[in-house]
Amino acid sequence: KDPATVKAGLVSGALDMAEILPSDAAELKKNPKLSVAAEPNAVRHVFLIQTKDAVMGNQKLRQAIAAALDMDEIVASFYNDLGKPNTSPIYSGSSYFGEVEKKGHVYDAARAKKLLQEAGYKGEKIVILANKRPTVPSFPAAVVAQQMLQSVGINAEIEVLDWATQLDRFNKGNYQMQSFSFSARFDPAIAFEQFSGPKDKQPRKTWDNPEAQKQIDKLYVTSDRAERQKLVDELHRRVIDEVPMIFAFNGLDIIAHAKRVQGFKPWQSKLRMWEVTLAN
Repeated sequence: KDPATVKAGLVSGALDMAEILPSDAAELKKNPKLSVAAEPNAVRHVFLIQTKDAVMGNQKLRQAIAAALDMDEIVASFYNDLGKPNTSPIYSGSSYFGEVEKKGHVYDAARAKKLLQEAGYKGEKIVILANKRPTVPSFPAAVVAQQMLQSVGINAEIEVLDWATQLDRFNKGNYQMQSFSFSARFDPAIAFEQFSGPKDKQPRKTWDNPEAQKQIDKLYVTSDRAERQKLVDELHRRVIDEVPMIFAFNGLDIIAHAKRVQGFKPWQSKLRMWEVTLAN
C-alpha cells in the first residue's frame, strides 16, 4: 500500500505493524499508542562514479568529491536522526566490519579544494543521476551532495530520471555519477563482487581493477577467518583510495507497531515474528 495509507492505518489502529518511510518516523514516534523501531541493514546507499568518463577518470578529482561530502548531513537528508554514515563496502552489522572499515572518507572541504587544484579541475560539468522513489534516498542525497560539491567549486548538476531509465543507464555504464542503492549482500566476497569487474564485459561494474579482482577471487575461496579479514581490510583501503564509487550509509528497517505488540525487533530478513505477542 502507499505510505499515506499505511500511516493512516497505524494511527487508526487498523494496522498493528508496518514498515514506514523515514519521513514518517518522527511523527509516529509521538503517537502514544505506537512504537517505532529502527535497525540498520545491509543495503548500501552510494554515489556511483564512472571512472571511464573523461572527467571522472581523474583519481584526484574523485578524492576531492569524497572529501567534499559531509556524510552526516547526507544521511540526515533521508533518515533524520535515525541513521549513521558508513563509507565502507562492508555493512556496519557485519562481523567483518572492524576498525579498518570504520576508517573511511572524512569530510574536509579545505582538502577537497586542494585536491581539485592538484587534479587540474577547470569547472567541467558533472551530472548526478537520481530518481524520486520515496523508499530510497536517491534524490535527497543528490540534492545535499550537489550543494556540498558546489560549495568547494565543483560544477555539479542533477538529472532526475524515472527508476527504469536510471537503472538502464547504470547497466550500460552511461553516466558520470549516480545517487544509487545496492541491495543487501552479506558475505564480503559477494559484496565486493557486486560492483567489481571488467567494464568492457560488464558495463554495470564500477570498480575495474584487475589486482583487486584477484583479491576478491581469493576471498571467495579462503575459509580462514583471519585471512579473510586481511583481504577485506585491503580491499576496503583500495576502495577508499581509488574512489571508484563512494559508499555513504546503510539502509534502515524502520517498523512502526502498536504498543500492544511485544517482543518485536527488526531483522535483516524483514519481519521476524518469533516470540512476538499481542497484549490484551
